[in-house]
Amino acid sequence: MESVPYWMEGVPFTLPEGRDAGLSDAVMRRRQFERPFHGVRVTAGSGRHSDELADRCAALRVALSRDAVFSHATAARLYGMPLPPWIDERLHVLVPGGGAVRRPGVIGWKRAADLSFAASLHSLPVTSPADTWVTLAAMTGGRGGKLSREWLVAIADFIVSGHRTRYGREPALATLDDLTAALGRHGSGRGATGLAWALERVRAPVDSPPETFLRLGLVRARLPEPKVQPTIVTSAGPRHPDLAYLEERVVMEYLGDVHRTDRATWLKDLQRVQLFEDAAYRVILVGGDDLSPTGMPALCARVRRALRRP
Repeated sequence: MESVPYWMEGVPFTLPEGRDAGLSDAVMRRRQFERPFHGVRVTAGSGRHSDELADRCAALRVALSRDAVFSHATAARLYGMPLPPWIDERLHVLVPGGGAVRRPGVIGWKRAADLSFAASLHSLPVTSPADTWVTLAAMTGGRGGKLSREWLVAIADFIVSGHRTRYGREPALATLDDLTAALGRHGSGRGATGLAWALERVRAPVDSPPETFLRLGLVRARLPEPKVQPTIVTSAGPRHPDLAYLEERVVMEYLGDVHRTDRATWLKDLQRVQLFEDAAYRVILVGGDDLSPTGMPALCARVRRALRRP
């Protein structure tokens, strides 16, 4: 009975590669092999990564041309960028200067313009963080899902801010200059107007899309733009609210669902509010409903009243 060479355990391979390794078509039809894509096999139950998306990309990679790269929403997910829930799970593959990949479960793209790449992400070829941001604007409802201008700002905020962890903030994926250069390479391509609008509104550090949407909503309501995570000296040391109007001594804190479900986070929030209030700041707490089309006008009215109050 033919056996799988040890070096093929968990490594995706094409049918021709399997034949070259001495496996017959009958063996490669056995249930021990998963078939993630047409013409691709991988030993069932074993993967090269701890990330399911990276495994899918690795399985597809062996069937792609050498110059193909993962792009758009797929690259964004590999980098950990936030995306709205309506973006679908198909893999995005870009072939610079070549024909678009046509496979089930894949959205193929082609582009002649020069792109910069980062080939070391999970050992997969992907567009750079800045070019990934630019490609997101080209997506449509039928090709992965369309992103609003506000979402382009939120994603760019994440890119230039660096992900916050319990041990501190990780290095930013890219700088504002990197985003500007990527937009310059994009030229007048699809989504260029929205990208230019978003680029002017990128701020750092920002820790979540709702913080971005809150800031943009306040400005859209003709309120002054608040400072992003400024330093406020409290009795327990410096603290950084999500947003603040420092001269008016008004701060805003967005509370997502984790602030309700995680006891440690909830207690920490209570302490932060008390510290800001003890430092003579008025605290406005913001929830998800406040950012909705019906909730935002009422929230902006509250903020406007707070700013007028002596």
